[in-house]
Amino acid sequence: MARAYVKINVAAGKEREVRDTLLERREVKTADLTSGDQDIIALVEAETFDELLDLTLNQLRTIEGVTGTVTNLVVDKEEGH
Repeated sequence: MARAYVKINVAAGKEREVRDTLLERREVKTADLTSGDQDIIALVEAETFDELLDLTLNQLRTIEGVTGTVTNLVVDKEEGH
């Protein structure tokens, strides 16, 4: 399973609309409104890194209101206890 955190910048006033659109996708596990350098941080998962990159580069960026993204791939994660 491939996983990434996607930091998403959104047009003013579109934050909740974009968040709700993100959460409709099965690959998007969480999408939180944040303060700071980005408007939303989303946790996304896919079967492979290629699928994950397609999702972030070609699909999430095309959501109306999204003005930019930064993707941080998870390369090692600690399993829950």
